[in-house]
Amino acid sequence: MTEQLIIEACKRKDRTGQRAFVDSYSRYLYSICYRYTSDKDLAQDCLQESLVQILNSFHSYKEQGRFKSWIGMITTNKCLEILRKEKRHTNQELTPEIEPGYMENSNVKLHTQEVMQFLKKLPDNYRIAINMFLVEGYNHKEIAQVLGITESSSRSLVTRGRRMIKDHFEKDNLRLIHKRTANG
Repeated sequence: MTEQLIIEACKRKDRTGQRAFVDSYSRYLYSICYRYTSDKDLAQDCLQESLVQILNSFHSYKEQGRFKSWIGMITTNKCLEILRKEKRHTNQELTPEIEPGYMENSNVKLHTQEVMQFLKKLPDNYRIAINMFLVEGYNHKEIAQVLGITESSSRSLVTRGRRMIKDHFEKDNLRLIHKRTANG
């Protein structure tokens, strides 16, 4: 079933279309849930809640913009709502930091899979801000509105999160170089 047929069927609350939607988009939506929660069980709960909300919201989809963006935004918001209820995310204000330029000098080349694994280890507020900014493409104003923080706090979370990632991989790279040199 094509995306357009799925959308039309779901707007009519057709069970076959709803099943096709779940089968076609669950993996994509689960990956969003897992990026935000870093917990398989909680990600599954977020996925279920998101699917229900999306299926109940098809009447409001205006078919403007990309469909995946619309369902991704609903899923992101559902994850954040659940994390707030779980008290895994705090709306703390942070002191502003200067965001580094994109051409920051670093010799460390990172692989996406390694970074995604490390993101799971970050504190929730940093992981959420990094996901929203770098992965989902939210700007700082949007992040601030969704998380109930200031734009400067959003910038600080992203900047500090980036620094944590960079520092972790630079240290890891130095360990590898030192190990190679020692083994000679």
